[in-house]
Amino acid sequence: MNQSLVGKTYPIIQYEVGREKIFEYARATLSTNPYCTDHEFASRSHYGAVVAPPTFVATYCYRAMRNVFEDEELAMDVPRIVHGEQTFEFGEVVKSGDTISTTVTITDIIEKENRAGLKNQLLIMTTESLNQNGELVCKGKWTLVERGSE
Repeated sequence: MNQSLVGKTYPIIQYEVGREKIFEYARATLSTNPYCTDHEFASRSHYGAVVAPPTFVATYCYRAMRNVFEDEELAMDVPRIVHGEQTFEFGEVVKSGDTISTTVTITDIIEKENRAGLKNQLLIMTTESLNQNGELVCKGKWTLVERGSE
């Protein structure tokens, strides 16, 4: 991977959070939380709207992360990529009707030798997602591993 891209920030991607998308996500993840699955319940709650589960971050960060995968200058060998790890720091709750703006920054590219003597490259990125009021909803740290080849 192109080490010179450490520090690169990709363009902001906006995602409009729809109630049906939250319902679909909740069904797909087998959530029974009424804040995420019951419009009437959620509307009467102190949130006033259907609430996205925390892992919905994958949905609103997806398009922003695509910028990294499609960046030819990065020279990532996508078929060799595996998930390393991810951590999240959550802020404001994401609700239906919100517009989430996400940026992705490459924070580091590290080369590490594995037990087989192959050189893996670790791509470390951060995402910052803000709602329409400029409030942080989630800051993520994502690590992808490009497996070394023989």
